Amino acid sequence: MRSTCITPVLMFLVAVGCAGPAGAPAASKIAPAKPGTPTTAPTQSKPALPAMTPVAAEPETRTDGARVVVYVPGLRIDYRVPQVEVDCEVILREGDLELFAYGKAPVPKEHESILRTTVAAERIFEALGLIGLRPGQTLKYLVETKTIRPATGDPVDVRVRYESEGTPREDSACAWMLDAAKKKPMDPTYWLFTGSERMENGEFAANYEGTIVTVVDFPSSLLSLPGSHSDSDDQLWLRANTAAIPPVGTKVTMLLRPAKH
Repeated sequence: MRSTCITPVLMFLVAVGCAGPAGAPAASKIAPAKPGTPTTAPTQSKPALPAMTPVAAEPETRTDGARVVVYVPGLRIDYRVPQVEVDCEVILREGDLELFAYGKAPVPKEHESILRTTVAAERIFEALGLIGLRPGQTLKYLVETKTIRPATGDPVDVRVRYESEGTPREDSACAWMLDAAKKKPMDPTYWLFTGSERMENGEFAANYEGTIVTVVDFPSSLLSLPGSHSDSDDQLWLRANTAAIPPVGTKVTMLLRPAKH
């Protein structure tokens, strides 16, 4: 399974490095975890990357009076809620999962994610900052100390909005996934704005791997679950809840809001 107005607003950019090219060479990819390890471990020792912080800039365009900004195609910010809205489509209704939402990327993960978007992970990162969310860091196994660095970051509620037989619906992302051990829908929870990492060539890792909303441990995750969950094939803990998911090809809007917990 490894396999968009009237007054300016602040645009959220990262202070650490610059985005690399859309397709980085495979040699720069974050090394995968060995089966059975709690999270992906680096292949060689190196200091932890610093947290990313916001920098002021100008927006692109925005709609009239509605307080909804079209940040980039397929990505809007609704300041009234506030929330970030990401256009997605359903691509999977059955099978084991490593992600809830995948961003089209050089590393293919369509076979293990319910949703796919063409919006780059880094643009979503910036939009989350514009609604006041601060990134932390991903869960990671530290070779130097043989310890696990826990995932940190502001909590985010992940939901989906779509139409079913002409009726608007909004569901929690959790309702679309089944806990394999409990044989029931995943317990309601929030994700953490862990913010991904940067690769050795400076590229935003989640842009390369498409790891936008994950349910197992990836050091490239933009949004991670609070606890640790192995990405080993024989330890995947969530499956698609087929009965709750609309047909493949359904256009949905993924909603990312500050969570209360």
